[in-house]
Amino acid sequence: MDARVKAQSGIFSTKMMVSTAMLIALTVVMMLTPVGRIQLPIISVTIAHIPILIAALVFGLYPGLAVALAFGLVSLFVALIAPATLLDPFFVNPLISILPRLLIPVTTYFSYRGLSKLLEKMKGGAVVSAGISVAVGNLTNTFGVYCMLYLVYARRIMEETGQSALTLIITAISTSTAIKCVAVVVLTVPLVMALKKAMRYI
Repeated sequence: MDARVKAQSGIFSTKMMVSTAMLIALTVVMMLTPVGRIQLPIISVTIAHIPILIAALVFGLYPGLAVALAFGLVSLFVALIAPATLLDPFFVNPLISILPRLLIPVTTYFSYRGLSKLLEKMKGGAVVSAGISVAVGNLTNTFGVYCMLYLVYARRIMEETGQSALTLIITAISTSTAIKCVAVVVLTVPLVMALKKAMRYI
């Protein structure tokens, strides 16, 4: 009996490591190619953080943190070698590129745990819990990054852009956040539910 438990534990650990590695690889590909963005008529929707949300909801907090760390490191790397916008150079600071991203799986995971217990008897509760948790994780990414930009670089942003950092950030948030959040939820929740179902049979 003990041997069987140990064997199952080992298989689970290997499966978890392989799944996390695949999500990290997907994150890198999405960050370094146009796959990580959906171009809409008005804005470009970033979806490269979806693997973080999937990892946190399907595999747990620690795999989510591993994928989030990869996301942050690639963000820093891209900002260092190929900045594309006015704000990109600020992402060479780990406080901007990495720290807020590590909060994504934390808020997503614990939101899901709490909501799952609260809505466990509700029909469709699992889908609702996943949807709200994905939205929370997505907004953590958005507001975490912008808050850190303001706290660390408000004066420098003013000097380099000629605009108040607060005005610039509020404009950026108000024009795209709702659309991005809806897009990420619509894309992520079906994947999460399908993977959770598949994991029961593996």
